[in-house]
Amino acid sequence: MPAVPRRHFVAFVLAVCALLGGCALLRSPAAPAVPPPAQATEPAPSDVPDRAARLRSLLDAAEYALAEDRLTTPAEESAYRYLSEARALAPEDDAVREGFERVVERYLALAKGAIEREAWARAHTMLDRAVLVDAAHSGIAMLRRQVHMLANAERLTLDLDRDAVRRRLQASADELAAFGAPARRANARVRIRAGSDAEGRWIYRQLANAPGERRIRAGIEIGLPPRVTILLLPHSGQEG
Repeated sequence: MPAVPRRHFVAFVLAVCALLGGCALLRSPAAPAVPPPAQATEPAPSDVPDRAARLRSLLDAAEYALAEDRLTTPAEESAYRYLSEARALAPEDDAVREGFERVVERYLALAKGAIEREAWARAHTMLDRAVLVDAAHSGIAMLRRQVHMLANAERLTLDLDRDAVRRRLQASADELAAFGAPARRANARVRIRAGSDAEGRWIYRQLANAPGERRIRAGIEIGLPPRVTILLLPHSGQEG
């Protein structure tokens, strides 16, 4: 076949492309397609076990912190921090709610221990921290009133001879009977410290020989030297 001149071949190709509606080889490259924006979706069901595992891990960490009395401090490793994160995951979870309750109850127990030692500043500190966890807890206000009354109570103290108490000497019995009169007041609370429970009960019986009809309210603790302390509360009502 004789060779076809190049210009005739090009003209032939253009004519064929025109008949076919254009030739892909001669078109400009098309712009790449832009994918539609991603749509927000609900968490997949497979995410639920991970969330439950996270909640369990936080509750376990809070339990461990509680056992070590890391209640609200140090902040990054406290039961309060772990429980707060757990509450964000499951606001209505009973275990989370009970965890916060246990933190408050522990602070109340620490405050009561401070009251027994007459460590008033520490008692207030424990109650202040309890407020940070649950300001609406009814036990906090009640115990704070008790701290206020005890811290401001008048104190009458009688130190006893250890050997005289152990031997139940009449001189100590007479001394206790004479000292016990203020213990019968309505606003009086009595603390007895003795070397044994038996000695503490004997001291109480001697106090009860004081004149008057009102029953003496007393608590006994084991310790030495023996002592009787009468607290006269600033109000004539209850301690709270």
